[in-house]
Amino acid sequence: MPRRNASLDGLRLLCALVSPFSSRAALRTAAAADPPWAAVLAQADRHRLIPALSVALARHELGDLVDDEFADILAAVADWNAERNEGFRRQMRSVTAAFNAAGLEPVWLKGALTLLPPDGPAAGRQMMDLDVWLPGESAQRAAIEVLRGLGYSFQENPGEGARHYPPFFHPDEMARIELHRTIVDPDDPLLPPDVAAAGVERLDWEGLRIGRLDPLSRALCSLAQCTSRQPDRLATAEVPLMKGLDFVTCIHDAFGGTVPPTLIARAQAAGWGLSTQRFLTLTEAVFGLPSPLAADRALVRRLERFTRWPRGHLTLKALQSLFGAGGRQVLRDPRWAPALVSYYVTRMISPGAPGKL
Repeated sequence: MPRRNASLDGLRLLCALVSPFSSRAALRTAAAADPPWAAVLAQADRHRLIPALSVALARHELGDLVDDEFADILAAVADWNAERNEGFRRQMRSVTAAFNAAGLEPVWLKGALTLLPPDGPAAGRQMMDLDVWLPGESAQRAAIEVLRGLGYSFQENPGEGARHYPPFFHPDEMARIELHRTIVDPDDPLLPPDVAAAGVERLDWEGLRIGRLDPLSRALCSLAQCTSRQPDRLATAEVPLMKGLDFVTCIHDAFGGTVPPTLIARAQAAGWGLSTQRFLTLTEAVFGLPSPLAADRALVRRLERFTRWPRGHLTLKALQSLFGAGGRQVLRDPRWAPALVSYYVTRMISPGAPGKL
């Protein structure tokens, strides 16, 4: 019988706690036998799920299962997150009002949508930035001028072909604004801009005019946040599970907990078949979202390896990169060598640090 690992046990309990598919009775049973709360907290921190954990314990009335010190940590982070998200919501409203005044209706993406309800900032989503899209290059140019007029700045002469412009920063605001050119990479057929634009839902948000993607497009956008269409580039083990929970929650809320066949068909037609199969195996294993596809546990094994042995996982990945695409890139242009070495050394020193896919 394999030896138990506290980090892996903590991750499994964490995912059960925050999953929308879990029941209070099942969670009480799972948490009854001396759960590894320190490991749960460590994994929640690594995967940006501490606020979601706090909300989940309150929702299932399980607060009595944790000691006072643990409860105090959760409460402090939850209060900080709620205050931060309130600031994000005010910032989002001021930007929206300025866009509307210029005749623009912003399409807010990803985590920003959790801020729409009045109680959104307390819902447990840890925010890093605000993602917004305006279909069409002319609307995007107009949006840039609006943001500049509000005091935002960004790197001049951004490179063409990226998913979004360089981040916009404001000296008096907390969130950076990510203005998207496209929803996914411009050359990726998973969600072409014209298809996404055709399905945009127009909403009145407390007197402001905004848009959001239709449910299927939101799910595809979320899928693209978690994985990649090239299986050799899959790095979900290092993508925070906050992103995976976003996808699972989208399927739970918008599709009744069943992955729609149209999502599978769109993913397969766009060349995302294998990566989607592996990702759905992962979300079934950790969050309980039923997968309609045959199991492929490649990502599950990778996540388990990263959880059990993060430095070993990163060492193996560094070697694979050196003798794979990364090594070929260095041979083509040796100037990449310091950056490649620096990236992996930094990650091995601090495995929980955010990484760039």
